[in-house]
Amino acid sequence: MIKRLAGYLVLLLAAAYLYFMYNETVISGILVFLTLYLPVSALYLILIRGRVDADLGRVPPMGEEGKKIRAGAVVRNRSHMMNIHYEVFLTLGNTHDKKRKRRKYAGAVPAGGEETLWCEFETGRCGSIEVRLDSIRVYDFLGIFFLRKKVKRRAAVKILPRFSLMSVEITRKTREFQAEADEYSGEKRGDDPSEIYQIREYRVMDSLKDIHWKLSAKEEELMVKERGFPLGCTVLIWFDVRAGKLSAEGFSKMIERAASLSVTLAAEKCIHMAAWYEEKNEQIVMQRVRDEESACSMVWRLLDLEPCRDIKKRDACYENTFRGREFSSIVTIDGEGKIWKDGEMPELLRL
Repeated sequence: MIKRLAGYLVLLLAAAYLYFMYNETVISGILVFLTLYLPVSALYLILIRGRVDADLGRVPPMGEEGKKIRAGAVVRNRSHMMNIHYEVFLTLGNTHDKKRKRRKYAGAVPAGGEETLWCEFETGRCGSIEVRLDSIRVYDFLGIFFLRKKVKRRAAVKILPRFSLMSVEITRKTREFQAEADEYSGEKRGDDPSEIYQIREYRVMDSLKDIHWKLSAKEEELMVKERGFPLGCTVLIWFDVRAGKLSAEGFSKMIERAASLSVTLAAEKCIHMAAWYEEKNEQIVMQRVRDEESACSMVWRLLDLEPCRDIKKRDACYENTFRGREFSSIVTIDGEGKIWKDGEMPELLRL
């Protein structure tokens, strides 16, 4: 804008110089035009700036890794008398990356109308893409001067990873591990006395403690209660994400590994829990996963994860949350997407 004003003043001074040097009607007209242009332009811009608005109402909430995203910014003209020339800048970038791409769009909105500006961008990594519209420039009738109007619109596009199975060996220890739960299996029995899996006839090797005496008296033969198998979370997936050790590439790898591990465990009928620390609320976020749908839900929430700065407070919260709870295996995924178990990175994950 400063360069435009400087150029305008140069032309104005040149016209004034020519006016005093040459007494020509054309030069007089040019001088009058240049003298009146700036105040008229300023008045025009002040009037129309309040008549134009822009938002990001056509940005999709989600996308898929490796595919293009098409987002739309809408510019509206509430004036019913004049067209408005504008210029809009969109800023795109991963929330875990400092680099941002800026794109400029220019156009004209007819009186009482609106225009959609479509922006396509690649999604090479999963994570969260922020689309930002900070301001809009409104130009005068000749497109020389402009006024900036603050808009400050933001929208996030969550980029989901491609879900694929990974090599995991589920041991007998995990398959037969009984964790506390309010839900019980209808396919196999366990050792929980609070839930009955089924009732059957007495066998020689059965314990007398399992005899259902009331039903035995009714049926006039010994009947035995088989105990239920609780469908608790047998595996814990813990996300260790620390501030200063997280990049956009590392976060993407972490999400991909988490998605692959979770859907693999769900396919193996292994109920598990994903957990991470939410520093702003000082709490552990826990997500129970038992099928592919809940695995997708877990990944969707995981995309909002922020790196932790206070590790001591996080560890204390972890201890309080999981005190007294047992898991057959605890798997840790760090901010670089590396999978740890028992302090090591195994080539084949055995749970």
